[in-house]
Amino acid sequence: MAVEVLSPSNSLKEIERKLKEYFLSGTQLVWIVDLDARTVKVHTAPDQFETLTERETLTGGDVLPGFMLPLKQLFARVPRAKRPRRKRKGA
Repeated sequence: MAVEVLSPSNSLKEIERKLKEYFLSGTQLVWIVDLDARTVKVHTAPDQFETLTERETLTGGDVLPGFMLPLKQLFARVPRAKRPRRKRKGA
């Protein structure tokens, strides 16, 4: 199992490469945590995943039987991403 927490410097190409490496080395489950989007992509293969939101519960499947974490509980400790303000016309 592997867990990746995305940072602003991560590129899509980099994450795709890491996913391939994880599964080629025998990893059966990868969680990609996006703190800004407040989602977790649960990968069972490099191209097979389910995206969970903070309204859902993360489980460990066959890899971590019995593990359950409501994502609302996880993301409650993470400050919401600040979005840049749009300039108003005429301002």
